[in-house]
Amino acid sequence: MRITLLGEFGISVDDRRIRSDLGRSGQRMAALLFAFPGRIYRRERIADLCWPELDPERSRAALNSALWRLRQILCLDPSSNRGQNLRSIGSDIVLEPQPWLEVDSCVLANTANQVGNQIELSQIPCLNSMRSAIDLYHGQFLEKEGCEHFVAERDRIHSCFVTLSSIALERYASVSAYSDAISICRKVLMFDPFHELFIQILIALLFLNEQRASAIIFYEKWKKALRTEIGVDPMPKTARVGQQIRICQSPAEIDEIRQVLFPVNRNNGSW
Repeated sequence: MRITLLGEFGISVDDRRIRSDLGRSGQRMAALLFAFPGRIYRRERIADLCWPELDPERSRAALNSALWRLRQILCLDPSSNRGQNLRSIGSDIVLEPQPWLEVDSCVLANTANQVGNQIELSQIPCLNSMRSAIDLYHGQFLEKEGCEHFVAERDRIHSCFVTLSSIALERYASVSAYSDAISICRKVLMFDPFHELFIQILIALLFLNEQRASAIIFYEKWKKALRTEIGVDPMPKTARVGQQIRICQSPAEIDEIRQVLFPVNRNNGSW
């Protein structure tokens, strides 16, 4: 069973989308449990978060109904053992993590944490695993939810996405796989179009991938959009890279552009 929380909420089993009858509030409850597997919640806390408009008695009834519906959904996966990982213990509720249950935001965050906490080279996730996690980011975490609880997690997951993307594209670039690095850089800019560090990297990558004209055209369009929408000019370093890709001719100048991708003073996680 796969749970989508990056973008719009979704549930699928064997690549078949499941249409739930949880309702908006029940879906919010399910998203809360899926996003934090293993975390114990008080029933009153969930009821307050998901049914704030109801009085205590009606919110408890709504919660019980939503939990029953969620368990029926979990039962659709043959490995779920009748949804027994959704546990109600007295006044507490917990959704226990299971190998058959994959939550996209958890996969992304866990992969980023593995990279950030690397101790030995053998413990670093392979590039394919990093790319697979990055590809899960189809939108911001529960982008239609305004609950403060979800907003904080949205910021954390986006930070994980940016950090993981920066490390992956640097590794692609280190083996001259510029097209792969470019695609990751463009994906980050889809969600954060004025992130100047990634603008610098993208135009440098395009140049190194023998796409000087595309790099110049992209930079000029981006610079115009920056002035129109925000009313500022590019940072000095961004402007310098934009100038370098225009005039670069010598091997020394090419090496200088390459340093945009591999600066000595940038460490993993500092993007």
